[in-house]
Amino acid sequence: MRMNPHTFTLKKKRELSYLILLPALLFLTFGIIPAIAQNTIKNGTTVVVSSGTSVHSATNLILENGGTLNNQGTVILKQNLINQNASPNSLGSGTLQLSGTTYQSINGQNIIQNLTVNNTAGVGVGGNTQVNGTFTLTNGTVSLRNNNLLLGPSASFAGTPSASKMIVPEGTGELRKEFSAAGTFTYPVGDTTGTDEYSPVTLNFVSGTFGGSNYAGVNLVDSKYPHDSITGSYISRYWNVTQSNITNFACNATFNYLVADVNGTEADMYSFKVSGDYLTWVAYYKANTGTHQLNAVGLATFSSFTGAQGGIGSTLPPANRSLNDYNVLFGETKCYDAQKTLYVAGNGTTFYVQNGGSANLIAGQNILMYPGTKVFSGGYLHAFITTTNTYCTNPDGPGIGGGVANNETVTGVPALENGIVVKIYPNPTPGLFTMELSGVPDENEVDVTIYSMRGEKILHQSLVNEKRHVFSIENAPIGIYNVRIFTGNNSVTSKIVKGY
Repeated sequence: MRMNPHTFTLKKKRELSYLILLPALLFLTFGIIPAIAQNTIKNGTTVVVSSGTSVHSATNLILENGGTLNNQGTVILKQNLINQNASPNSLGSGTLQLSGTTYQSINGQNIIQNLTVNNTAGVGVGGNTQVNGTFTLTNGTVSLRNNNLLLGPSASFAGTPSASKMIVPEGTGELRKEFSAAGTFTYPVGDTTGTDEYSPVTLNFVSGTFGGSNYAGVNLVDSKYPHDSITGSYISRYWNVTQSNITNFACNATFNYLVADVNGTEADMYSFKVSGDYLTWVAYYKANTGTHQLNAVGLATFSSFTGAQGGIGSTLPPANRSLNDYNVLFGETKCYDAQKTLYVAGNGTTFYVQNGGSANLIAGQNILMYPGTKVFSGGYLHAFITTTNTYCTNPDGPGIGGGVANNETVTGVPALENGIVVKIYPNPTPGLFTMELSGVPDENEVDVTIYSMRGEKILHQSLVNEKRHVFSIENAPIGIYNVRIFTGNNSVTSKIVKGY
């Protein structure tokens, strides 16, 4: 039967009397099940489930337009929720539990405080739904299809998501999260195309302005990104990330894929933010083959993300590449390249070359260095535009150095064998620099040769019983030079920057 336009309050201490009064609506925790096709809350009727009360519905629970469920306790549904209200409708401050044994659906525009899914047959969302409290994934997948599931700013997931316990935002539907401030959230998403696969996304908003009713949304597709240029190595999965009313943000993103998604060589792939023609795509880090993750750092905009070979089906580097939170350490020599543009640091990220580290940047058109780019004392950065389409094999062009005062000694230069240490200063230099040696036996001859980055010999000097010597490269062009030092059976290569 249908309920008349009244307000009914259900309290645990009056369970039996309400079963007699409302047999068509519900049954309580001691297991009496009314024989009725469905339960309906009629227009103008409010049903209140008091705190501490558990109410079961063995059949569909229908809220007609104008009907209200004020659940302050727990409502356990064995079949479907059908909310016919024309506008988003709050179901109260309690918990809604879906624990049927056949496929269930949540229909209509529902605002739920706490939601528990415990149905191995799965649950479908048949209208835009919002959860403001705790979403507990006990068992079963939640398919969004073409609808959105919004998590409020205080909402969180409980349970341990997996391929059997996850949100499935395929179709056009998105799992959306509202943010009240900068922070991190993991979207427990995956697909059920063929084999159920769990491929979560983590968004870490480092900064930003978060307006009212904002969200960041995630949707995914278990397929290769639809672009003809993707050949060679790639993953057959991509994620669509959107946002609304979040401005001036910096976000770091992590995308988890499966080994089954890998086509070709996993180590050849980069994380790509894709949009339009592949020449406008931006590559970030190389794929993490240990954790099977793609990472993109310092994002200021969202789009689609996938993993693909550096040059999209060729041996060339990515068209565009973003170098965010890179740190070239002492003793390391690194090379980073792009066919078109290199974006260095910016948007809250850094690109550091430490003392004793060396980095080469090669691009076909542009190298854009943003705040956060820093070359420390004794570090070297060589940046240039190639005119021969040669990348990371034959660096060319003038160098850029920074961070060392004129008469500052550069310490921490790599030591030779047997405790022999070289110091070169000032570095950078306007032309004259001093090299000091320690730990060299007096009888050893020391040969010093200076080469350009092209391999051209600039200067050669032999030193005997000389632990300190002043060299001149005043007539050499501005740039970076290799200083090769030989003594006995030991050798080392250092670098000097000609600047000013």
